[in-house]
Amino acid sequence: MSNLYFERYAYPDRFIDEPIKRGTFVNVVIPVYKEENLIPTLTSLVACKETNYPVEIILVVNHPENVEQEVKNQSQKTVEEIEGFVNQNPSELTFHIIKAFDLPAKKAGVGLARKIGMDEAAYRFNSINQNGVILCFDADSQCLPNYLQEIEKHFLNNINCTGVSVHYEHPLYLDNGEINEAIILYELHLRYYIQALKYTGYPFAFHTIGSSMAVRSSVYQKQGGMNQRKAGEDFYFLHKIIPLGNFHTISTTKVIPSSRLSDRVPFGTGRAMQEHQSQSKDLNLSYDFESFRLIKELLKEIDNESFIDNIPKVILEFLKDSGLQIELEKIKSQSKNKEHFRDRFFEWFNGFKMLKLVHYLRDNYCSEKGLVVHSRKLLKEIGFQQNGDLEALELLEIYRKLDTEV
Repeated sequence: MSNLYFERYAYPDRFIDEPIKRGTFVNVVIPVYKEENLIPTLTSLVACKETNYPVEIILVVNHPENVEQEVKNQSQKTVEEIEGFVNQNPSELTFHIIKAFDLPAKKAGVGLARKIGMDEAAYRFNSINQNGVILCFDADSQCLPNYLQEIEKHFLNNINCTGVSVHYEHPLYLDNGEINEAIILYELHLRYYIQALKYTGYPFAFHTIGSSMAVRSSVYQKQGGMNQRKAGEDFYFLHKIIPLGNFHTISTTKVIPSSRLSDRVPFGTGRAMQEHQSQSKDLNLSYDFESFRLIKELLKEIDNESFIDNIPKVILEFLKDSGLQIELEKIKSQSKNKEHFRDRFFEWFNGFKMLKLVHYLRDNYCSEKGLVVHSRKLLKEIGFQQNGDLEALELLEIYRKLDTEV
């Protein structure tokens, strides 16, 4: 495989001296920052059923240069914790620790930590000429025992698969046994959004969760690798991979991400839990279903010769306000036929632009509404028979099932 990626785009340092085992097919990359208890995550991976080919686990223990000494001390404790666990729990898995300490404050964050680990995994695959799988996991996540088996099997059986989103389910109960209303609402919001995009006919409606995604090494390198965003790195990364096609959802296993409070990133699960608790964000609210009706009208018109004349007025306003109308008309004029325009349209109208449109509609036309009510509306619209007015937990169970029907 070409070394062009490593000459131009990769993190410059290499960290692991030990050669990769011949035949290694899956490399699990886990960023670790300010993590006080990695044992449940490590135990979950070691408990996985044996795979046909060797698996590596790369843990990127990291912190920025300007962080307080307490966090630096925790990084060292974490390294010792991993070493102790590996010594006491012999496994077919090969563990490697990258000490990414004192990273430049301007760039340090989950994006850079993932990049360091994913670049290392790609480099190691290249060294044995293996187009293996770079599997992303999180330091506070767990998985089912068939997790590694199912990832390996899927990529072996689907040789053209570029990447995957793995089914995930947050724990719904608190340590004291009480129901965790916040995580139910947050996960329902995530699933409502993806199912609403599917309803519109949008072809790139996939979950983009950092703890439950994987990509082929060659695709990772060809697309320029992981970005260095401090948050949302998973969304931006996967929306470079998804439009390539042959992107799948794996629903035969499950990742169990943490539902704890966290201030580590500006948004995401931990931040949403924190904001809900402090009442700075109301998780009972989500996108108005009317937004998705309008988007469905937009996508229904793309085969129409008078496409731009027939799209909803508010969406035309969005295209004008964001400077996208000129780009769209140019694509239309340069397309050879309907099929060519459709392909180019969706290549252009990526996940970033879709989210931008949804937020434009929310801010200018369809303000946020009750998540539960609008989740019910979507189910009714797609023909799902409901007995009575379902509440958040019942709705989430239905949406989880819908997400596994791929």
